[in-house]
Amino acid sequence: MRIPTALSALLMLASVAAPSRADTIYNDLGPGNTWIINREYDTNSDFMAAPIVTTGSGNLGDIMIPLFSLHNPVELGLYTDSGDQPGALLESWSVVVPGIPGVLTTVPSVANPFLSASTQYWFVVALTSTQKLNLAWYENNQGITGGVWAGFGTDALINFVPGSPAPAIQLTSQTATPVPEPSSALVLAMVAALLSIFRMVHRPSRSST
Repeated sequence: MRIPTALSALLMLASVAAPSRADTIYNDLGPGNTWIINREYDTNSDFMAAPIVTTGSGNLGDIMIPLFSLHNPVELGLYTDSGDQPGALLESWSVVVPGIPGVLTTVPSVANPFLSASTQYWFVVALTSTQKLNLAWYENNQGITGGVWAGFGTDALINFVPGSPAPAIQLTSQTATPVPEPSSALVLAMVAALLSIFRMVHRPSRSST
């Protein structure tokens, strides 16, 4: 027995998955994606960085970070941890960020590396000679300390002012949501369609006179 076209459409609609949503991997931004607007880190070194211990897991979706720079583009990188220093590069970006005052910049991931929960990673900003002391990363306003790390090599970073707020940053993943259950109206429509089919199939045949 062939299922009528209308019923086929209803069954297909019931099986469509909902759009994906962003889940938090790490976040020290405040409510409404805020940070300390008048306190930031800059450096005369080649690199400025912050270690991040993830609170969730998943494939990286995007990064939100409050920066300003008087010179663009800005080179960013996400690394694994190797002995409390950046290890293997997972993904890098070349982005344009605003000048003073800085705003929250969203950096989408293309490689979408998988990040494990409760694991330390490093987010690193590489500075050109013109960006030194002219590029800044704002502090978080959630009381999360750690200061900033800086140095002339990604394997030789030094932790400065560890008792001060860590730089602000948010990492999110893209995770498919479960397939939603059909709505009550859709279920009723499907039941009505099935009853209609049942009546057609089991309708007594008429004998000719």
